[in-house]
Amino acid sequence: MKQMVLSIFFFLLLFCLFVPGVHAHELYIDVEEFSEREELRVDVVWGHIRDYMSEASHKDYQLSVRYPDGEEEQLELEAAGVSARAYVPISDEGDYIFWAERKQSTYTPDDSDTTQLSSQMAKLAYHVGDGNTTAEDPVDLELEIIPEINIADFSTGRLEGQVTLNGEPVGETTVTAYGPEHEVLEQVSDQDGKFTFDVQSTGKWLIKANVVLEESGSIDGEEYEETSHTSTLLLDTNEEEPSSNNSWTLVAMLVIGLFIGATIMLLVQNRKN
Repeated sequence: MKQMVLSIFFFLLLFCLFVPGVHAHELYIDVEEFSEREELRVDVVWGHIRDYMSEASHKDYQLSVRYPDGEEEQLELEAAGVSARAYVPISDEGDYIFWAERKQSTYTPDDSDTTQLSSQMAKLAYHVGDGNTTAEDPVDLELEIIPEINIADFSTGRLEGQVTLNGEPVGETTVTAYGPEHEVLEQVSDQDGKFTFDVQSTGKWLIKANVVLEESGSIDGEEYEETSHTSTLLLDTNEEEPSSNNSWTLVAMLVIGLFIGATIMLLVQNRKN
């Protein structure tokens, strides 16, 4: 029995040290290019990048694209595991700007008794070839993060952007950046809605802005007292080989898995005895 208690304690300790913490759900977009097919695969995901994805119906999302020539189109989505997916042909070089919205719903945060209307939005700019960049031009999102640098060539350094609500700059907005090495950077936008992050690692950075307004109403028979607008922008800053931190995390998870297996075998053996 003493051996079993020590084993469980050791497992819990490893779990707390190496398993990433749980974050709030966010909507984000991820794109993969298939150059041989001249096609982009676009996934709309509900969860938290690098930590978990939650299952949701593809019917709960809307996804649109602005092509390099300026033409816009709402894309047809299909179910793809826990995410929603669309395919876009590569017709020209330049920026393909994607933006998505999730069906609004009500929820009550764990640390509050106030019911909120959750309005989730996401955007991503994917650059192909040597065409013009248009990521600094806004799209049709209520809450939007607009980069103020050329993100097609951005790797590390000073990342500048602006948060707008209904097309107007919104100040005192919490902006959070989740980095590829599990960095969490946070800022509050200035009176012009602008923010700056010092990005020091390459990979996928998820930038998130959140604005809570005292807007009440009802949806699907549910009353709410506030409206929470959340918007994300995913940046891929020339991802390199996995970092040593991520490698150690994988090793730790493997050790934990082996330890769980050994603990189960020990319990089975004790029962037989």
